[in-house]
Amino acid sequence: MAIYSANNPPSGNSTPLAAWTKDTVKVTDGAERQLGKDAFLTLLLTQLQNQDPTNPMDNTEMTAQLAQFSQLEQLANINGAVETMTGYIQAQNQFQTLSMIGKDVLAENDQLSVTDGQQDVKAGIYASEASKLIIYIVNADGQQVRMLDKGLVAAGSTTALDWDGRDSKGNKVADGAYKFQVQATSVTGEILEDGVYPEVSGKITSVSFDASGQPIVHMGHASLNLSQVIQILESGQLTGQPGDGDGPGAEETGTESANS
Repeated sequence: MAIYSANNPPSGNSTPLAAWTKDTVKVTDGAERQLGKDAFLTLLLTQLQNQDPTNPMDNTEMTAQLAQFSQLEQLANINGAVETMTGYIQAQNQFQTLSMIGKDVLAENDQLSVTDGQQDVKAGIYASEASKLIIYIVNADGQQVRMLDKGLVAAGSTTALDWDGRDSKGNKVADGAYKFQVQATSVTGEILEDGVYPEVSGKITSVSFDASGQPIVHMGHASLNLSQVIQILESGQLTGQPGDGDGPGAEETGTESANS
């Protein structure tokens, strides 16, 4: 059966039938229209009115069509109810996320935050095997502002990223969000792709929501998704902070140096 757009009714009609209007039939791709409830009933009534008196429409066939349409309508109603319920659950989760403000979190993330010239997010790098670590700190534009050579670190250790908030020339960097990138090489000089994990910890200062409504928590200028959070505790009770000896590795290693 052909489905006509509202502005192009079947031949012989000067105006579109009400069932074919935009208000009653959903638009799919701009050219076709789905068969809505009103359109189905209009077609059924038109079919009954114009049936051949000598060969009327079979009652069984009509009943089957009505039953199928009834099932489809129920499924559509269920789908609408589920979408409404999902919206309520999402809103509830958003409000629950607000309770995280003021709490300390430990997360697998590579963002740093500088406020008033000071690093206000602790960071560390966990190495599962002995390796040489070089850390590059970059700004929001992807430009390198500092390089920290941590030297050789032991296997299973967490190395603190102690950055003084200055660039390679010794100047204080602007407040904002920064990222750290880790280059790890084995004792034999091979680049390690796995086994090195960045971690950050700090106090949640605010919560925002992306375009899809998913929450994003912020530690100063740094931001992270909830899926990256490893631990949440009341302020001042956080354990396992990067580089404090309580994380995945119990040993803090490495010394800081800067190359201009």
